[in-house]
Amino acid sequence: MATFAKPENALKRAEELINVGQKQDALQALHDLITSKRHRAWQKTLERIMFKYIELCVDMRRGRYAKDGLIQYRIVCQQVNVTSLEEVIKHFMHLSTERAEMARNQAQALEEALDVEDLEADKRPEDLMLSYVSGEKGKDRSDRELVTPWFKFLWETYRTVLEILRNNSKLEALYAMTAHRAFQFCKQYKRTTEFRRLCEIIRNHLANLNKYRDQRDRPDLSAPESLQLYLDTRFEQLKIATELELWQEAFRSVEDIHGLMCMVKKTPKPSMMVVYYVKLTEIFWVSSCHLHHAYAWFKLFSLQKSFNKNLSQKDLQLIASSVVLAAMSVDPYDNKRGASHLELEHEKERNLRMANLIGFIIDPKLENREVLSRSSLLAELVTKGLLTCVTQEVKDLYHLLEHEFVPLDLASKVQPLLAKISKLGGKLSSASSVPEVHLSQYVPALEKLATVRLLQQVSHVYQTMKIDSLSKMIPFLTFLLWKRSLLML
Repeated sequence: MATFAKPENALKRAEELINVGQKQDALQALHDLITSKRHRAWQKTLERIMFKYIELCVDMRRGRYAKDGLIQYRIVCQQVNVTSLEEVIKHFMHLSTERAEMARNQAQALEEALDVEDLEADKRPEDLMLSYVSGEKGKDRSDRELVTPWFKFLWETYRTVLEILRNNSKLEALYAMTAHRAFQFCKQYKRTTEFRRLCEIIRNHLANLNKYRDQRDRPDLSAPESLQLYLDTRFEQLKIATELELWQEAFRSVEDIHGLMCMVKKTPKPSMMVVYYVKLTEIFWVSSCHLHHAYAWFKLFSLQKSFNKNLSQKDLQLIASSVVLAAMSVDPYDNKRGASHLELEHEKERNLRMANLIGFIIDPKLENREVLSRSSLLAELVTKGLLTCVTQEVKDLYHLLEHEFVPLDLASKVQPLLAKISKLGGKLSSASSVPEVHLSQYVPALEKLATVRLLQQVSHVYQTMKIDSLSKMIPFLTFLLWKRSLLML
């Protein structure tokens, strides 16, 4: 281990070694100085040494060295000059990102060159054999040789920085910024595996924050600024999870946000809660939880109507129509008929859990069917006057499928309404926090509902009926599909 009387001597020695091509020795010399207990008082020279040290670590892709050096520098700066540590970490992330982008551009340039020129005749026999044996194309090999090492290093950089900054009140803004950049990295390059790991890392950091409450410089989540940073990070996590279509991770992100709200006993701003419910509607729809999807839409409508005074009448009408159609799309029959007591208890527990996430206070002593149900939701929509806000087509469809008895004409009346409803929707105005609404997504479920209603009404009129005659009355579905609906009744 090299020892230096002054930090300036170590920096000078490192530059001399770099000039003669001995970067590893230069890195080791700076590493020895940084980890030495003789130089624990912060001075400007140490900052310059850290910048040079970080540049060497990035140039040589020495992630472990970078982490060791930053941990030691954090000890030096924590109580004296935390801004210096912040600048060094920003420089570290900037260099890592720059080198990763440079490698990606080189790989793209190489790929374009290979695409433009026909080099097939110029390839060496061993290159051809390697490509056939490995099954790799030129781009695959260039990515593996140029891009992958730098992307791995950039990912390691984000993990290192998050680990160093975790649960530190003086650096929580930089922690949040790093998390956001890591999320964007995962989104840009479709890194789903790394995104899951990143979510778990952040989740563990929050768990440790609650576990070790006597930790020095621990963030205070009751402070509005700290809480907002943590919520912003979780909402960004939720957005990226849905954009990557990682629905299980998106649901876990919703639970993280809900847990954070319960922990501090504060509700985020209405604009953030709108994003929360928009993502919940997407998650529940993809997972075929139509009942919870409808309840989430109802909460979203209530929030928009109460807090968004700039919402246009057209946007409000489309959102209200989504609520009513979502409620009607829920299966009108009991799917749990014949289920065991244990299955019913699990279903009740699940409904209570979902109700808490959506924001409905439910008495756990109620029967399972009374926790959340299609009938109670539709009754509440009528009571709250939502049917006065929807489009005329949705209003007519609701009365036709929920109240009228027209077994012979039901299909002929429903079909044109569904055709009009399928064309409604699109992007909403900038005043709306809900980006877009597509009513066409409910058409298949509404066709199924219309089939069920028709079969129910026909059963009150006829004792027996030919299948051919019944098939002509149900233009929406094939025989096999409406036969399945018949068995559900």
